[in-house]
Amino acid sequence: MRKKIKAIFFDIDGTLRDFETGRIPDSAKEALLAAREAGIRLFIATGRHKLEMEEENLLEGLPFEGYVTLNGQYCYDEERLIYHYPIKQEAVTEVLNLLKEEPFPCMFMEADRMYINSVDNLVIEAQEVIGTRLPTLEDVERARDKAIYQIVPYLSEDRITTLKNRLTGCQFIQWHDGCAYDIVPADGCKSEGIYQLANDFGLTMEEIAAIGDGGNDIDMIAGAGFGIAMGNAKKEVKAAADYITDSIENHGLSKAIFHILENNKTYA
Repeated sequence: MRKKIKAIFFDIDGTLRDFETGRIPDSAKEALLAAREAGIRLFIATGRHKLEMEEENLLEGLPFEGYVTLNGQYCYDEERLIYHYPIKQEAVTEVLNLLKEEPFPCMFMEADRMYINSVDNLVIEAQEVIGTRLPTLEDVERARDKAIYQIVPYLSEDRITTLKNRLTGCQFIQWHDGCAYDIVPADGCKSEGIYQLANDFGLTMEEIAAIGDGGNDIDMIAGAGFGIAMGNAKKEVKAAADYITDSIENHGLSKAIFHILENNKTYA
């Protein structure tokens, strides 16, 4: 590490929270406490919506100073919104028009609301994998005049190509093999959300560590002063990292945090 780490940003699923158990390992909780006692500020950086975190208790009551959500599109602390970057309205309209032409399950995420037009086996399978509830069924036409921060289509590989060709100003982040994607602005990402939140807290990117395991974590791992990939991460995620820790089931998060604390002593 080139500079002393003053803050850590954590992905949730597969990093902080074990997919298999649906819980945060006790070893991770102990390490978070040790980091906090050492004066390191702790933040979340996730593709999840705040309603999922709150309603499903994904963070198990653990305190964090700020939250980068929806892959960097909506960022806040306990008291205020710090940064937000919705999808351009013409892209939202294009998705809604396509849904009328060739219907498929599609979820829309506003700042304080998330809803889907229909549920099929692809939706059920994808949501079961991440261990979270099915989205609320609602008329998605309301999205035409709302700020939408993330869209989640559930489509087979062959059909997603049509949607990609129609939405040139967006990027597609696959989070479930073969059927589930997060759609965000082409220039939106976790790294930008982290930058905005860090800047508000008086931190530079060089003073930040970021820990993740998924494809949507690559940019934040590469952009952080010290990027860490979980041992259960895919090879492209590991390739972006400065350090690779153990898998989540083998206390990888705890080992990563204590590695940071140990290296920070060099700068004490």
